[in-house]
Amino acid sequence: MGKQFYSLVLFLFASLLLLLGVIYVSWRAVVTLNFLESPFTTFWSYALLGAELITLVVFTNFSLILIKSGTIQDVFIDNVLQNDYTKDIYKDGNLITFKNFCPSVDIFICTINEDPDMLATTISACQNIDYPNKKVYVLDDGRRPQVKELAELFGANYIIRQTNKGFKAGNINNALSLTDSDLVVIFDADHIPSSTFLKETVYNFVNDNVALVQTPQHFCNPDAFQKNLSVGKFLANEQDMFYRIIEPGLNEFGSVFCGGTNIIIRRKHLNSVGNFPETSITEDSLLGLKFHSMGYEVIYYNRPIAIGLAASTFEEYIKQRCRWAKGNIQIMTDPDNWKYYRKLKPIQAFFYLSGAMYFITPISRMIFLLAPVLFLFFDISPVVILFYQIIAFQLCYFSLKFAFIFTNCIKIKNIILADVYDLVTSVFTIGSILHTLLIPKRFCLHNFCVTKKDLLALPEGNSRYMIPLGILFAVLVAAQFQGIYDLLYSEVYSKLAIVANLFWNSINILVMAFALQVVDEKPEKRLYQRVKMDETLILRDENIRFETHLEDVSRSGLKFFMPDEFKGNEKKDFVADIEGEADEIELLDCADEKGKYVCKSKFKQPISLLRFTKLQIARINRFVRFVYKKPDAWDEIFKNNKKR
Repeated sequence: MGKQFYSLVLFLFASLLLLLGVIYVSWRAVVTLNFLESPFTTFWSYALLGAELITLVVFTNFSLILIKSGTIQDVFIDNVLQNDYTKDIYKDGNLITFKNFCPSVDIFICTINEDPDMLATTISACQNIDYPNKKVYVLDDGRRPQVKELAELFGANYIIRQTNKGFKAGNINNALSLTDSDLVVIFDADHIPSSTFLKETVYNFVNDNVALVQTPQHFCNPDAFQKNLSVGKFLANEQDMFYRIIEPGLNEFGSVFCGGTNIIIRRKHLNSVGNFPETSITEDSLLGLKFHSMGYEVIYYNRPIAIGLAASTFEEYIKQRCRWAKGNIQIMTDPDNWKYYRKLKPIQAFFYLSGAMYFITPISRMIFLLAPVLFLFFDISPVVILFYQIIAFQLCYFSLKFAFIFTNCIKIKNIILADVYDLVTSVFTIGSILHTLLIPKRFCLHNFCVTKKDLLALPEGNSRYMIPLGILFAVLVAAQFQGIYDLLYSEVYSKLAIVANLFWNSINILVMAFALQVVDEKPEKRLYQRVKMDETLILRDENIRFETHLEDVSRSGLKFFMPDEFKGNEKKDFVADIEGEADEIELLDCADEKGKYVCKSKFKQPISLLRFTKLQIARINRFVRFVYKKPDAWDEIFKNNKKR
């Protein structure tokens, strides 16, 4: 009853916001546009209205998703637990087991320039997926002999082609032409699956209409914002909003977007839409659109069962976002794709169009950034009404809007810095967006840019991002001083108008101050990222043997709880039993953390791939079987609530 009541309140709240938003935009369009001054002022008046309209459409999209998803707790927990893969599944009254439903699966690992040491973990994890009817293929568009040797040492198949036509999509299509499984799994080179990946997802294909199952992209390293702001412990990864709120909500509307990796696809349906589209640099988005246009189902499985690496530098983060923006705008504006939109259900069409419109919001964000500046410096006013009227509207609408967002998204902590994400991304993607919108497709070439995941790469070209933001920050501050001077010492038509613009400009200054910190690249200190664990660890030396709880692990060391009775052994070396084999570790330091005595250690011989030997391969396989056995610890919400 409580959940139903909350959903009703949420629906009424969102409906009120939508009504107010429509009234506000309509009022702005009918009453407030400024036709009385220069042509530029008229243009700017329309531009600001357009920016507000785009924002309303995107926010309506988000509100619908939240209404369907219910509370954030429901999104995280209930959708996970209802997909519990240990439950019995029936079809036509018959129990489905691996004896009567075990479709063949080809696992494709897409790679072009990733480090073989990184790739080794992914290949090993794919080989160790617990499923009886699978084959693993390494699709190497870099055509590297060492990757071929690596694949062979792990017992995986190796596929290359002579050109890179079609980029990632072309690479996958080439492999499709050489294989014949029922299902195909796609992993990027840096996404490592748990051993349960197929057991948790394959039963979705009992339904013959299911074409694709998308699982979350979950990351073990901080993104550029978490790292450069030094808030990784307090803020969620930037993509958690999409994969932990938006995708589960879209699943309820039958409108799940394809994310390109950690996906399982039915080959028969993939063939029916012409395989992966090679006409877009965001082939995953276009593939999902094609599947939905054919009436196939795209399912979202809301539990992290693969773990990857986020873009390691701000530069790579921006390159990735530029590619996503260009690709999705290209899909929306390409007349060849309009036939797919026409076949969608109305709600699916809305989500696809508003989702593509989201990638145009950087234009809106830049308009909102510059509007107070133009007023404070040049008295360019996009509205012709008394300012207390628009302030009253905005105060009512935006207060309710922010209350709605924070009430329902507070556990996704990066909502607190959402405007910082939007502003920084907008400044450095707006050029790519305008290029895609204004230059016809036939006159421009959109190159596929692979996101580098070299964690120890030194930041380069920091000034190319710092200087533009520094200039914008200086302009905002100068406009603030100009407005304060005019307010105190000049005869002005409306002091309330100056106060209102000073308010919005001060918010932009605050956001820009955080933005400057984001682009101040911090070096990455870790070669191997920690993976959260929830396992028992056996430690021993020549005199003692004890069990303890393992908190996290990397290929360089372990972090575990030391039992109270063994305090004082911090300087001692131990042997850790991992998958029945002994690994020597050296304690680095121990300290009390949240009432527990926690020790950090390092392997005396890091689990790295310095040489391609069978001994090294066997050690990596042992490590992978131990660390990626089950994914429960990767999702704190699932971990803390699955017993309820």
